[in-house]
Amino acid sequence: MQQILDDFTEEEKNNYPIEQDDSFTPDQIEAILEHKKLAEKKIAKNNSVLRGLETFFWGISSYSLCKWLILNLGTNGISLAVALALITNQIVNRDCLDSFNLNRKDGQWETTGMDKLFKFIFGVFASAFVAWSSIGNFVGMVQDSKATYNVLNSAIEEFNSYSNKQQEEAIKGFVMGGSAVVLIIFVAKGKS
Repeated sequence: MQQILDDFTEEEKNNYPIEQDDSFTPDQIEAILEHKKLAEKKIAKNNSVLRGLETFFWGISSYSLCKWLILNLGTNGISLAVALALITNQIVNRDCLDSFNLNRKDGQWETTGMDKLFKFIFGVFASAFVAWSSIGNFVGMVQDSKATYNVLNSAIEEFNSYSNKQQEEAIKGFVMGGSAVVLIIFVAKGKS
């Protein structure tokens, strides 16, 4: 019985004409909508210009840092420069976070943009792995440099502890040994 009454009252509601309570005329409403479209177009254009400037900034700064790393660290800086470029790429391409949405419809969770989110997460992990390994290589290079410096420093201190006569003999021995190595190389090249 209640359902019949609900259906009847709904039919009565649908029979009444519905008019919008608006103080604007249709021409004014059309002008407002046109102005809104122009404003949204201008905002989108400004956002794209800002996005381009941001991409340009990140590109120039990434290039400069990579060049600095390679020039200062040599071949050991290449992997660190690649890691820096990958991380910068992830910063610039973060728009996938904006396209990811999690909504609840009819008691079910619905997601959109998961593929872009997975690509972003995979890119972050890959760049973090490359960065971690390159930083490890750099730290190893620093430790090797310190060890080489300590060995050379102790050899120089040992050489300085010799008397003048022993130093002259050691220098003569190094020169004779070096000239023998050079002579062997020239002889080997001449035979081949």
